[in-house]
Amino acid sequence: MTSYMIHGGIAGFLLVLALNLLNGNGYGISLMWSCIATVAFAYVSRWFMRSVFSEMHLSIWEQQQAAAQAQTEAAAQAQAEVAEGAAPEA
Repeated sequence: MTSYMIHGGIAGFLLVLALNLLNGNGYGISLMWSCIATVAFAYVSRWFMRSVFSEMHLSIWEQQQAAAQAQTEAAAQAQAEVAEGAAPEA
């Protein structure tokens, strides 16, 4: 998770620094806003990646549960077919 925060912070720093310098702001103001953007972008990237990984984990878990349920239903159906074949006919 740290690498995502670092990359998000670097991207935020460079983006805000470039925008401030292109708008003609001074170096001091540009650096101050870039440092603030670094922290903001780092936390936003952490939040975003945490939500992405949570949803991926939930999706995998749901797939495993569906496969287990399908296997259980198939075993129950096979057992019911065996039980029907073993029942005596009158």
